[in-house]
Amino acid sequence: MINRKDKFLLLNSPWVQCPSIDKVNDLIEDIKIPTFERGSGSARKRLDHLETLYRTWVKDIIDLSDFNYCYFVNGVTDAINQWVATETRTWQYLEGDYEYAKMIGGDGYSVNEINPEQLLYISNPACATGNYISLDNINNPVILDCAYLGSTAKKRISVPVNTEQVWFSFSKGWGAIGQRAGLVFTKHPHKSLDIMKNVEAWNYTSVEVAISIVENFDIDTIYHLYKEKQATVCNDLKFTPSDCFFIANTTSEEYSKRRRQDNIARLNLCEFLK
Repeated sequence: MINRKDKFLLLNSPWVQCPSIDKVNDLIEDIKIPTFERGSGSARKRLDHLETLYRTWVKDIIDLSDFNYCYFVNGVTDAINQWVATETRTWQYLEGDYEYAKMIGGDGYSVNEINPEQLLYISNPACATGNYISLDNINNPVILDCAYLGSTAKKRISVPVNTEQVWFSFSKGWGAIGQRAGLVFTKHPHKSLDIMKNVEAWNYTSVEVAISIVENFDIDTIYHLYKEKQATVCNDLKFTPSDCFFIANTTSEEYSKRRRQDNIARLNLCEFLK
């Protein structure tokens, strides 16, 4: 039986997030703030090092070999800002997917069925449920948001053949939302990020945070740390565990306020995992 306080938290949390993780926080506290001289090439070497590490780190989930360009961003939110600022095409996103790009004025619209002729923004694992989804047989131009990697088990993502950008974050799975660390991989030079990369304009300290996480954890370490607790909470509350450890799903009418896709409500388990 869920108490009033817990139900209030579930009903009134419009977002989902990872709890603060001591092991990650300890790493961050030990990081020395870089004092690279801009233009010296030192910052670029550290970013190149992160790129090399990251490609290997996620290889069991996603193949990035077709994406020759890598950029550091202040989380996926920044990746969206840069994309919307330079995107001239109309684009679509599935009902319940992340709406930030639309909220800031992007020329996008929500669909229940994918228009095969139009640019598609899509998250996988899906923002709507935290679950992996099949991207097979999608031939659209695609912007692929993988922000939830790090909060799930390893499962292969089939990258649509016409994918243009793939985004990653160190916020969702690592409790490092305040560090603003993310990566963008592209097949061609990014209109805005390539300019900034050429002049070494990015957050050097957050690059060190990302490197420290990649060097000290496997991509699914935190998922395995929390998956049993997630299962216990979901069993007690009669919810369905998401592929993402800090999310639960339910079709109960009690939580209709939190529905994002069809009749499925996405619930934030953060407070229950602390």
